[in-house]
Amino acid sequence: MTREADYTIKGFIYQFNKTLEQVLAEPNGTEITVEGIIEDIDVVSAGITKAIQCKYHETKDKYKSSDISKPILQMLVHYANNKDKNIQYILYAHFSGETEGEKTISKSDIETILKSKDKSYLNYISALKPPKKQAIKDLLLKSKKSAVEIKTITTYYETATDLELQIDIDEFLKPDKFKFIIGKSFDSLILDTKQLLETKSRFSKDDIEELFYPNAIQKIADKSIQHNSDDRKIINTNFILELEKNKKTAITRWTKELLTYTELLNIRRNQLKSNLQVNHRLRYFIFDESNIKDFDNKIVKFISDYIGKYHYKPKLHNKTPIFCIKTQNKNLRSEIESRLHKKEIKFQNGLKGNDFYQGEFLREPETIATKSWREFQLRICDYNIETVKAINSKKSDDLFIIGKEEFKEIDTQDMNIELLEVSNLKELQYLLMLTNNFE
Repeated sequence: MTREADYTIKGFIYQFNKTLEQVLAEPNGTEITVEGIIEDIDVVSAGITKAIQCKYHETKDKYKSSDISKPILQMLVHYANNKDKNIQYILYAHFSGETEGEKTISKSDIETILKSKDKSYLNYISALKPPKKQAIKDLLLKSKKSAVEIKTITTYYETATDLELQIDIDEFLKPDKFKFIIGKSFDSLILDTKQLLETKSRFSKDDIEELFYPNAIQKIADKSIQHNSDDRKIINTNFILELEKNKKTAITRWTKELLTYTELLNIRRNQLKSNLQVNHRLRYFIFDESNIKDFDNKIVKFISDYIGKYHYKPKLHNKTPIFCIKTQNKNLRSEIESRLHKKEIKFQNGLKGNDFYQGEFLREPETIATKSWREFQLRICDYNIETVKAINSKKSDDLFIIGKEEFKEIDTQDMNIELLEVSNLKELQYLLMLTNNFE
């Protein structure tokens, strides 16, 4: 991962922690929208909206006007169109060399920002100071502008003296309308958020570290990608209660950043252990092949190791697992089947010629217990409409979803769902106790 990518991920986690802090710190009944309609975090309580834009600048010691110009211009434009609304705009930005707390932004600071020659700010400045010339209005409406056209617009704004500002800067800078706050350091924000979580709940420190804090961050991350704004809302009164319902630590790109990966895998491994020790459980695995490194080369060994530990005694292990693969490679399943055959691992795929038969796929294998013989040891299939119907018609005890895909077509009611966003199958083998290391 590049340094820039690392800072980007850290910036997202910083914002998720700030969101969690707001969820926990606001009065009961407050509505918090993740990736809000107005800003990164919209907080609504008692008819007042706090619109918080969150920025993380670990590599910058002191802030410059250019570092805060864009977010302030965005807020000014929104304010110009919503003067009658009870909205407080908050720019919450961390700079490594700045002292935490509120900073004063003066009228002259805003005026300097409005005179910026940065071409990327033209849309904001023109909204705040509409042009008088129709030719400039027409140019601003164009989705694509040539270098000459951009130069024409910038020259106009540098020289025009008759433009009317659509806002009263003094009104905007009143404390109930705008605040610029130097945010906490990354580590301090996380520490304070965990402390709030402990204060607002009955969770122990260990449970917060290993379970509830990672899951809270993941819950916010999940909210952030929802398209519908209603789905991005959190009522803070219910947040702790919802966290209590999930006793499994999420393994995702976000929680990997919160704990060392070894620590995270060990926590999740221990959580999986009790069900894995039960012999008579029907288990299905659904793989998102595109998000698992070297999947095609490692999947046969994974299946072989799994069968060798959890499904090798015909009398004791009598529930046939399903291995279902979502892939764009039309030949992958048949290639895997050929390799399974070479390892003398027998399977059922439900296919007769080119057609899939659900009854054949789901039928139980014939067995001869005295000879430790079984007709087939596993079911294998591609992920498609027909196999989804088969999986939904005979529910498993445990459903392992491996990768980033959600597989919304699967009816997950009354099943134990294990979501494991691992990056390779060696990590999955470690989680399922098929190996003692994942390196």
